[in-house]
Amino acid sequence: MLINKAEYFQSMVKMLVRSLEKMEKTAELKEEDAQILSHLRNNARTSLVDISKETHIPQSTVYQRLEQYERKYIKKHTCLLDFERLGFKVKTMIVLKIRKEDRLNFLEFIAQHPHINNAHKTNDGFDFILECVFVDHDHCKIFLEELGEHFGIEQKCVYPLLQNLKQEAFLAGTSKITLPRSC
Repeated sequence: MLINKAEYFQSMVKMLVRSLEKMEKTAELKEEDAQILSHLRNNARTSLVDISKETHIPQSTVYQRLEQYERKYIKKHTCLLDFERLGFKVKTMIVLKIRKEDRLNFLEFIAQHPHINNAHKTNDGFDFILECVFVDHDHCKIFLEELGEHFGIEQKCVYPLLQNLKQEAFLAGTSKITLPRSC
């Protein structure tokens, strides 16, 4: 019986250590962090001086926080393009269920295909959600045929995206957002 108790306490200690390690990896976001991140989400080209003035946070603090965000939170600096003005008139959301033995090849395909703007893995009856951009409906049709030729598609739904109502807006507004205790 003592061995079982010892093993139990050992496992509890290991679990506690893992929890502490997770806590170290995830930092609590403070209100200042939320303000700075909100400004960056709204316009990543905003200067440190402007962020400092608008948030009343010292410029040196903003700079230090930005360096931390680069390591912890910021995945990529990018810009949002107006695809329609660039000549890409058709935007679609394609939801797919792919045959299990084709999924690995499908992942390689979506990583390389130029018309796939965003790709997500999902569940609940489907495997993937693709946001695709095309010059016209003919190119979209060719893409869908290509998918059918190369992969075992068990289920497919294609949704034309008619109008972008909101894009990349989370944490970009000036309204106060309640942050989780740890991120």
